[in-house]
Amino acid sequence: MRDGFNIGAFRFTSTSIDVQGRPPLPEWQDPVQFALWCQRASPWWIGDLLHAGDRRFGEAFSQVCEGVISADQLQRYESVARRVPAENRNENLSWSAHAVVARFPPEEQRGWLSRAERAGWTSEDLRRRVRAATQR
Repeated sequence: MRDGFNIGAFRFTSTSIDVQGRPPLPEWQDPVQFALWCQRASPWWIGDLLHAGDRRFGEAFSQVCEGVISADQLQRYESVARRVPAENRNENLSWSAHAVVARFPPEEQRGWLSRAERAGWTSEDLRRRVRAATQR
């Protein structure tokens, strides 16, 4: 995908989007929603790839990612993806919200994530509530 791809009049590359012509406002919706969806989904994609690659290839797999982003961030993506099973992930909540509850058993994760969604909590709201509940 080095050369990029198109969604209508919008050319996506790894470093930019080139808008070809003067598309009307309704044609902007799909490309914008796609970009936002990718931003929300990419930590999960990266984490799942790292987790699966590590299980399959062990230590040798770490070389695939060297120098792309920090080792700490890669480890965080992998750790959250490994500890929060796909069936617990809530597309209405941020990856950061899932990172807050990753240390809990799956059933407890579901409970916290469900409460966060129902109440409309941000990941920081969730973090504060989890901290308060676990410090008692």
